[in-house]
Amino acid sequence: MWLSVLFLLIGPVIIGFGVREAAHQRRLRSQGIRTEGRVVRHRRKSGNEGPVSFAVVNFVDTQGSPREFQHRASGVKGLPVGGHVPVLYLPGAPESARLDLSAKRFQTVGMPFAGGLGFMAIAVWMLSTAH
Repeated sequence: MWLSVLFLLIGPVIIGFGVREAAHQRRLRSQGIRTEGRVVRHRRKSGNEGPVSFAVVNFVDTQGSPREFQHRASGVKGLPVGGHVPVLYLPGAPESARLDLSAKRFQTVGMPFAGGLGFMAIAVWMLSTAH
């Protein structure tokens, strides 16, 4: 019983991360500065199902300063080291940078929604089958 309640609480929190990222992505698309970045390396990190990789991207902001960020979602398919990628960031806030690729946008927004809904579905199932 307590586990299902925990899942019911975790689900909306995870969905909240997706909502926050979706709002940020929307703001980037409407107000963001577009530039070109370059994948400089892949950062590997240990995960539950083995190592995962994150693309690290360099770009130059409008002030001419070099910047670097790590893509928030794992997976580097289509992001080879040395490859050029479109980048969006908010004016005066280069730390807000994200990749401007629809598949990567979906990944950083859709995954939290799917994960949160999954937690909530499991919780509902656990509560409905409890005797």
